[in-house]
Amino acid sequence: MMKLTTSSRARLYALTCLATVIWFVQSITQAEADGTLFSWSSIIFLLCLTVVIGYTGYSAVKDWNVPDPASTQQDDGSKDTDR
Repeated sequence: MMKLTTSSRARLYALTCLATVIWFVQSITQAEADGTLFSWSSIIFLLCLTVVIGYTGYSAVKDWNVPDPASTQQDDGSKDTDR
């Protein structure tokens, strides 16, 4: 089984959020064009997309700057000072 690192999971959440935002905008423009923007099915669908955008966006931001345990191998206090 493949295990995702924290940074790769954050990138996946960000990509999912971006794709859902594009889907949200496309759905609004299509629903407005055919006159079904204020139907119950469109409202519920757009509300569900909003929840997905909020969750994936929050998860991406939360995990974006968390260091991965595997990538922090210099725990002895030494720093690379290549200048």
